[in-house]
Amino acid sequence: MHDDIDCRRPPLWERRAGMVPAWIYNQASILLHRDAGPVYVPLRYVSVMAILSLREWVFCDFIGGKVAVTVWHHFAPQLRQDLQDAVPCQMDLFNPDSEVILRRLPMEFNQALTVALKKQGEKRRPSAQVIALDGRSRDEKNDG
Repeated sequence: MHDDIDCRRPPLWERRAGMVPAWIYNQASILLHRDAGPVYVPLRYVSVMAILSLREWVFCDFIGGKVAVTVWHHFAPQLRQDLQDAVPCQMDLFNPDSEVILRRLPMEFNQALTVALKKQGEKRRPSAQVIALDGRSRDEKNDG
């Protein structure tokens, strides 16, 4: 299930049903559909790296030796009625300290995703060229 993610997972402490807020799920989905492979999103204030793939999102403590703090998986966006509805998923936690980070993740993750989308958009934007258009109408051109 997690062969392509470079983050060690300790024994599972708790698995629970969770809900990902729509604004987070939608931003992460946009990032994932623009890039091939896992997308790395640093969450600086909680010292965690989010490693996003289509199957799962691993929140990894890169400072503490690349150890997973929590993993969100089994997303079910098809169950929501509207794009603004939260998305059900499963959340794995690996120790009681994961609770502290889990409480801070929505705000930190949302901010980090916004920054990542902006950077990704800047990288994808080709250079633009301004073309001067002739101000005359088509009829004027044909008459003249």
